[in-house]
Amino acid sequence: MAVNYKKALIIILLLSAGAGVLVYFNLKIPVGAGGKSQASPSLSAEKYEAVKKDFLKLEDEKDPRVTLTELQKRIKNDNVLLRSCHALTHEIGRRAYTKYRDFGEAMKYQDEICNSGYLHGVIEAYFSKSRDVFKAVATVCAPYPSGKFLSWECYHGVGHGLMYYTSNDLPASLKMCDSYEDYSNRSSCANGVFMENFNTDQKLHPSKFLRQDDLFYPCNDEATQYKADCYLYAPVYYLSLNKNDYAGALKWCEGAGSPYISICVQGVGGQAIKENFNNPKFVERICMSGSLKNSGLCIEGMVGLYINHYGSLEPAKALCGQLELPNRPACYFSVQARADLF
Repeated sequence: MAVNYKKALIIILLLSAGAGVLVYFNLKIPVGAGGKSQASPSLSAEKYEAVKKDFLKLEDEKDPRVTLTELQKRIKNDNVLLRSCHALTHEIGRRAYTKYRDFGEAMKYQDEICNSGYLHGVIEAYFSKSRDVFKAVATVCAPYPSGKFLSWECYHGVGHGLMYYTSNDLPASLKMCDSYEDYSNRSSCANGVFMENFNTDQKLHPSKFLRQDDLFYPCNDEATQYKADCYLYAPVYYLSLNKNDYAGALKWCEGAGSPYISICVQGVGGQAIKENFNNPKFVERICMSGSLKNSGLCIEGMVGLYINHYGSLEPAKALCGQLELPNRPACYFSVQARADLF
């Protein structure tokens, strides 16, 4: 859907008290060589394992809610830990199902923190222990209202779970997603499949559907209905191999070809805020360092991930008001595009 950012900007300015005349332009704010300055570092593999052990011990002694609350408290001031929060919530979700041996009991502790990784982890463990995974796929998301955020996250989580169940067999996982009659459910499921594929740990949980000599693979080979979700998450793999090179990622997206360049750019914005969640102004500068036509798309991706992290529109609305004026239309558009989910 084309967005008239200039027109939207004028509307916002008219609604702003004391707004004057502003020319729409793209602010070229340097973000350092390769877009790397100010980016948060990552946990080493050894430190990640140590942190994971501590959180799972807390979960064993207390419960998932206490554990998720402690994680939420710590990531507010620990940007290094924040970059691993989605993976950690997957771990906490898997441990919860193992602890209670009951899907409903584990789901009592559901929290949207870190893009609903807890839900994804519970589903992964549920599928891995299920005697009839086809029945589980068909019924696991039934309790959630159709077309709403938790329903989307559940079917997205199914995609993660299928990849976990099939040991990252991407075609087999997509085929199981296709068992849903509803298009939105199939799409949400496929979205989770591709996210898991590009986020996979190649040492502990390897995927055959990644190539270091072709970072867009397997997107070019996918059926048309899967291409958008594939290109959306392809930047995750690029950035895993080129740490913090956000400017390079935006340039690399130009190789995706039309019409998937825009999807790829949104993916860069989403991954950039995921890795620097406590520094949205830095991510905004990353988006603004690219071309004028892509800066708004990058902002949209950034805001979409922000909404998913909280499972709410309100924090994203507050974020929009903190952005540079030329970027607010794309931000508010991203919020409005997801309004029906809540």
